[in-house]
Amino acid sequence: MGFIDGSIVAIALPQMRVALDASFVEAQWIASSYVLMLSALIMLGGSLGDRIGVRRAFSFGVVIFVIASLACAVAQTSEQLILFRALKGIGAAVMIPGSMSLIAVNVPRAERGAAMGIWIAASSITTACGPLLGGLLLTYGDNSAWRWIFAINLPLGAAVLVMLYTKVRDDHVETGEPKAPVDWAGIVLSVASLGLLAGGLTALGESDAGGLAVAMICAGLVLVAVTVVVQLKLRHPIIPVQLFANRAFAGANLFTLLAWMPIAAVVFFLPMVLIVGWQLPPSYAGAMFLPMSALIAIFSPLAGRMADRVGTLPMLVSGGVVLGLSSLALAAAVFYQQFWLGILPSLALLGVGMGLAASPMSTAIMNSVDDSQVGSASGINNMVARMANLFAIAGLGALVAYVYALIVRAGSVPEIVRDGLLETGFGERLTGGLYVEPAVRLQKVAMDHAMIALCLALAVLCVIASLIAWASLPKSGKEEREAEAG
Repeated sequence: MGFIDGSIVAIALPQMRVALDASFVEAQWIASSYVLMLSALIMLGGSLGDRIGVRRAFSFGVVIFVIASLACAVAQTSEQLILFRALKGIGAAVMIPGSMSLIAVNVPRAERGAAMGIWIAASSITTACGPLLGGLLLTYGDNSAWRWIFAINLPLGAAVLVMLYTKVRDDHVETGEPKAPVDWAGIVLSVASLGLLAGGLTALGESDAGGLAVAMICAGLVLVAVTVVVQLKLRHPIIPVQLFANRAFAGANLFTLLAWMPIAAVVFFLPMVLIVGWQLPPSYAGAMFLPMSALIAIFSPLAGRMADRVGTLPMLVSGGVVLGLSSLALAAAVFYQQFWLGILPSLALLGVGMGLAASPMSTAIMNSVDDSQVGSASGINNMVARMANLFAIAGLGALVAYVYALIVRAGSVPEIVRDGLLETGFGERLTGGLYVEPAVRLQKVAMDHAMIALCLALAVLCVIASLIAWASLPKSGKEEREAEAG
């Protein structure tokens, strides 16, 4: 339920926007509100099992996620959907780390490797098949079919809860020892700072909100600084920011932030280009993620074994380069209007690049800290990976909106058409009108140009990611092992 949410919602966004009359900015927030709460609270969610027991924490996250899914299914306005998606993100922040803790608590150490392999396989399969099934539902269902992608979580969540309370023991043990206090200040500051940054970056895409956008970004950066100061002073901070003083740890997390952005951006923006601009059925947009997900699953274990031999740096640099090449290939595929010979191979290459980088990313994080800090380091890296989704949608969305508006304003069409396309924004399906044919043509051209600009920006970010890895990580497997031993 947790892993398919972002990709399947991206497939359904064009239909949602028509049903709820949602603007491009509102569409960004439908996706971002979920990721915002997930990234800001995942550290708290990961520690909740230590306080109330893993089974209780996991079931708590599932219940919130399911209730929020039901609310999303019956939402009547875009504002309601944004609010319920944020609630869903809170549930996911507890549910996703809780699922891994559940394995650690209930599976013997000798069998955990196999159990985690099943966990990774399940997440890869659902990530790939969810959008495909959602695309089929949206292609052959009616205009309310998008509601079922949320409602399906009700029977799934019920099945999970039944299994939890009939097959899994209660691991909560009262030790009598006082628990470390919850860092509420850190939680509030994290949500507020990320929210302001996401809001400011999203507002940059609106032509009349430039001053407000800059003010929100500046306020967000100030709150980030305040958060760091507060976290350094606390004995039990929610985010142990002192770990970033380690150059290898900081570099690996910066690489994570930049390397995850291509997948996050492509998953959010490309379905709108294909469904609305190219007028392909949603089933095509869902199926295109299958080769990407399969290749991530295939290359991740291979890259992990290679990283053990040659070190993480060569794998991260090569992964970043392949991710950059896939972004350039995707730009060419959009330019030449090629789905089968362009979009699919580009996404397959994207899967190879992420497969090369994903496992070594985690290894680089683990190798950069002491064994006593591995849990905190893993939690921070998980949070950074989720933040990549947030900034890809919000920050790169401003670039998409700017290029889209630029092309629309340059179009040789009646002024009423330009005004209408500027009002609807990137990715909203046009439903009719006197000038619908020239409007559809111009919208397609503008969306294609915006997607090409996005892909070029992603390629630059991937190059920067590789350079950061080269500058911050040990240059060989021997140096890495020596640093770890030291």
